[in-house]
Amino acid sequence: MQFDPRHELLLSRVLASLRPVLIAFLVMHGAALSQGAETPISFCNVLFVGNLCAALVVLIWFKPAPIWSDLKRLPKRVRWGLVLDGGLAALNSALIYTGLEYTSSTNAILLGRLAPVLYALSGAIVFGRLIAKREWLGFSFIIAGILMVALVGANWMVNKGDALILLSTVVFAASANLGKAVLDQDVSLRALVFVRNASSSVIFFFIANIVFGPHHFADAFAGELWIVMAIYALLIIVISQFLWFDASSKLDSISVGRWSTPAPAIGVLAAALLNRQWPASNQVVGLLVIMVGVVITAFAKTKPAKPKEEREQMAELAASGADAISPVT
Repeated sequence: MQFDPRHELLLSRVLASLRPVLIAFLVMHGAALSQGAETPISFCNVLFVGNLCAALVVLIWFKPAPIWSDLKRLPKRVRWGLVLDGGLAALNSALIYTGLEYTSSTNAILLGRLAPVLYALSGAIVFGRLIAKREWLGFSFIIAGILMVALVGANWMVNKGDALILLSTVVFAASANLGKAVLDQDVSLRALVFVRNASSSVIFFFIANIVFGPHHFADAFAGELWIVMAIYALLIIVISQFLWFDASSKLDSISVGRWSTPAPAIGVLAAALLNRQWPASNQVVGLLVIMVGVVITAFAKTKPAKPKEEREQMAELAASGADAISPVT
C-alpha cells in the first residue's frame, strides 16, 4: 500500500513534536514509574535507553540478518556516513534534553518549528532549488513567530534553554540533509534507522561512562521505566523516523519544510493536557503567527525541482560527509 508522503511527513512531525512533552512528563513522574528510585530519569538515561530501545525494536522487527546484509553491501564511506548521522542525532537529542532543563516543553515545541524551515532553506541552497516569493513570505512569518516566543517571554533576551533548542534545530537540519543524502545511496530505511539509533546509544553510553561512571545507569531499567521507554522509543523515535525518512526521500526540501510546520499545535495541546503547561500570551501569539506562515506556504505554488541533479548533489554530499570521518586505510 502506498501512502501519501505529505501525510507521512505530517504524522512524523506530530509525533516528533510530542517528544519534549513526553520527556518533561517522564522527568516529573520518573520516581513513580521506577518504584521510588531518586533520579531514574537523567540526561543519559533518556537518551541511552530511548535510542537503545529504538535500535532493538528495529532489530527484532526486521531481523538481524537482513539488516546486516543491507550494511555489508554498502561502500565503507556510506557506512561511516550512517555513523555520522547517528552522531548528529545524538547531539540533537542532547541539546533538546538539556534545553528542557531551562525552558518549557511548549517553548521547545514552538522553537523547534525552526528546524524544518532551516532544512527547507539549506536544502534549497545546497541543491539549487528555487524558492517562490510566497514560500519566502510564509517562512518569514514562521521565523517571526519563533522569535516572538523566544524573545518576548524573556525580556528580549534568549535564555539558555531556548538557545539550546534553537541550536538543536541547526543540528536537525544538518542531520536531515545527511540522512536524505545517504538514502540516495540505496541505503535501506531499516539499516538507516537501526544504525542511527544504535550508534547514538553507543555514543551516549561511552561518554556517560567516561564523565559520570558506570553507576550513572544504575536506575535506567528500574521498575516500569523501561516499559515506558520502550513505548516512547517505538512511537516517538522508530515510527517517526521511518515516516520522516520515507517521506523526505520522495519530496524536495521545500515541500518537506511546508508539510512539517503544522505540527506544533498538537504538541502545545499535548503539553497543556499532559503536563499542565498552559501557553503564555506570547506563546499563543507566536503560535498564531507560525500558523499564518504555515497557511501561506501551504498554498504557495511549488517551483519544479530537478530530481536528477538533486540526487547527484545528494550523492556528493553523502560522500564528502563520510570522507570527513572515515579512517584512512
